[in-house]
Amino acid sequence: MKRIWLLALLTLVCLFPSLNYAAEQDGGWKKLDQISDQALQLAKNGQFEEAKEVLLYFSKQFFATNARDRLKSADELRAVTITHENALKAVAASSLPAEEKIDKITQFRLVVDAIRSAHQPLWSEMEATVMNAFHQLENAVDQQSEEAFAASLRYFLDRYALIEPSVKIDVPAEQAKKIDNEIEMLQAPVFQQLSLVEKHERLKQMRADLRSLFEGAKKDEADPSLIWVMISTGGIIVLTLSYVGWRKYQGEKEKSRTRQKNEE
Repeated sequence: MKRIWLLALLTLVCLFPSLNYAAEQDGGWKKLDQISDQALQLAKNGQFEEAKEVLLYFSKQFFATNARDRLKSADELRAVTITHENALKAVAASSLPAEEKIDKITQFRLVVDAIRSAHQPLWSEMEATVMNAFHQLENAVDQQSEEAFAASLRYFLDRYALIEPSVKIDVPAEQAKKIDNEIEMLQAPVFQQLSLVEKHERLKQMRADLRSLFEGAKKDEADPSLIWVMISTGGIIVLTLSYVGWRKYQGEKEKSRTRQKNEE
């Protein structure tokens, strides 16, 4: 029985480096994720000077933890760099409305989370906000008022801009590009020249494409390597406990036989 426990222990030791490596890879970004969240919470409370200091602290930690080396692509580096710079500029601009400052920090916060999260990123929770803005756009088309359409389009673009950098991190490039093309179509003068039926056909397709973005982001896809580790570890433990239980059962059975013989 001692040999079985020793075998299980050795196997777990061999598997531990994989778990430890995953923890190390996430370690730096977990801290950065917390820092970005702190900056956003301060901004929401109107503490923009404090939020600025936290954003500056993020930069120091980004380089101190070599977070750049753990990025998957140049696109991720570009997204986190640009949104961070925009957030800093926003909190430093005294003339900028508080709501716009919060939006810039929100955009940055969502990017950091998108880089760190393996599934169900924070930006996917903004589905209701984005889709409600799109619904207003559809209603404006029915009104056949250029002013109403322009206002609703600006609002939709503002809401989508919050998640756009994160979307381009998490979804396939062709899917994100399709949304970009549809947005360009809405802004082009030719859209206003379409019939009401044609406009609704374009908007119906765009609604479906937006929905697919959020549906894809909400799928719970665990890391295959982590699943393998869990199955392997769990299997070893189950087999070991089963063997120990069987040995115990055999031992009790043998004791019972010996006791019966002695009684005879």
